[in-house]
Formats: sequence, structure tokens, C-alpha cells
Amino acid sequence: MFDESRNGGHDATPPSFAQIVAGWALPENAYLADTIRRDVLALIASGYDDPEAIAAVALGPLVMALGRLEVDLADARTRIAELEQAAQPRNNRH
Repeated sequence: MFDESRNGGHDATPPSFAQIVAGWALPENAYLADTIRRDVLALIASGYDDPEAIAAVALGPLVMALGRLEVDLADARTRIAELEQAAQPRNNRH
């Protein structure tokens, strides 16, 4: 009846770092993010178990992915503006 209160209610073993990383919810088709996650899991499996060291190693690919996203977003915005301008009737163009 009071099992959950034993040891202050903290009997559950905290998840391992690998379990936390494996549990990251990634959007479907997020291939680059999945590659980064798999690389982090491979580092953990090879003996790196210090979260700070892994974060330092993973930071580079994350920054590169962010940079790629920024460029792709800017390109998409430019293309959308071009398409919107092309879709305007000729007599409304200035």
C-alpha cells in the first residue's frame, strides 16, 4: 500500500544517458537529427559516458545542421517571394 513512499518515493532507477538519448523524440524524416542521435549513441557505446564530453563532440554537427537550416529557410523565403510576385496579375505589378 505504501510501497511508493519507501525510500522517499525514489526507488526507480534513473534512466541511463543512452536511454535518454535514445528516447529523444525526433520528427519523422529528420534524417540529419537521427544521424546525430545515432552518432551520440555510438559514442556512448564505445565508452564515452560523460554527458559533457559527448555534448562537446555533438555540438559541431548540431551547429552545422542549424546553419544548413538557416540557409534553406532563407532560400525558401526568397523562392516564396518570387512565386508570390509571379502569381500577381500583370496589371497589379508596379
